Amino acid sequence: MGSFEDYGIMCVMYTLIESYLENRYQREKFNNKLSKWDKINIGVPQGSVLGPLFFPIYINDLSSVIPYTVYNKNSSVLLFASDKSVIVTESCLMNCERKLNVVFQIMKEWFNSDFLLLNFDKTLFIVCNL
Repeated sequence: MGSFEDYGIMCVMYTLIESYLENRYQREKFNNKLSKWDKINIGVPQGSVLGPLFFPIYINDLSSVIPYTVYNKNSSVLLFASDKSVIVTESCLMNCERKLNVVFQIMKEWFNSDFLLLNFDKTLFIVCNL
């Protein structure tokens, strides 16, 4: 909920959003069998009307972590909906690979700290040489 305060969401609005996100329960249906109800303490409700608004807020601080940890001005993060693109510029391919490894390590740690997983099956990188 700290991310909402960073955007100036406080007082009554904060309390309303907090009541929406906390004390949620879910269960799964698999092969026509229902699991027991489990409390959900983290994340944004999938399939909800507010999910597309809340998820970018939830993950937006990743953008502030990467540029300052990868040799300053040689990297940037671009956001579009729930997608993130990281751009690393470097004239030497070996240095670029080293920086990308640093970026992936930072991202992995950030995702773990926010109880998220980085889907490496959907993670791509492109090398451009000018």
